[in-house]
Amino acid sequence: MSKYGFGGGIELPKSDAPAKPRPKVATESVEKAIQAGSELGFVSREPSTRLKPGPKRKEPQDKVSIPGPKRVVDEFRAFCRERDLTLWQGLEVLLSEKHHGPS
Repeated sequence: MSKYGFGGGIELPKSDAPAKPRPKVATESVEKAIQAGSELGFVSREPSTRLKPGPKRKEPQDKVSIPGPKRVVDEFRAFCRERDLTLWQGLEVLLSEKHHGPS
C-alpha cells in the first residue's frame, strides 16, 4: 500500500489505434446551432472587449477638489440631484447663470 492508502492503481486497456481525426463541421451547421442557442437564451462565454465605463470624453478632463462647509456641499449636491445633473454639470449651470443670467 502506498502512503495514501491506495493499492497499485488500475490497469487501463492498451490502445493501438491512432486517435481518429474529428470530422470537419460545416460552417452552416455551426451558424444554425448558434442561432438555435441564442433563441433559447444561451449567451456566449467568450470574453468580450470591455470598454471603460462612463460616458465618452469629448474634451480634455481635469479635477477640482473644494473643501468647504458641509451645509454648502450638501446644498450643491442636492441642487445637482434635483436637476439630475452630475456635479460638473451643476457647476457649469451655476457658472452659466452667473455669466449669462438665469435661463
